[in-house]
Amino acid sequence: MTPETLALITAYFVCSATAEERVMTRTEVETCSVLYMDTKLAFLPDVDATLYAAMSANQRAEVNRRGYAAFVAWKTANPNIVAELEAKARASNLGPVS
Repeated sequence: MTPETLALITAYFVCSATAEERVMTRTEVETCSVLYMDTKLAFLPDVDATLYAAMSANQRAEVNRRGYAAFVAWKTANPNIVAELEAKARASNLGPVS
């Protein structure tokens, strides 16, 4: 797991923590949606954001499912890292994400 991927996951966890605490602005929701997709794509070495954007809706749906499954599998396999990153996210300033 690269430091960049861990930073991406942490940013996504900040989004989740923020959403649990308050209603986010439209800009925050849009930013967090992109972060979540980027997080899922980070687990798929054969797909990047450019390739994903060029795919058909059906192809994007399949990639989305694969990325989600890979992310969930990683979380399951790494509970200590996940707990640490989630704690870091909750402790962070829950101000605007963008």
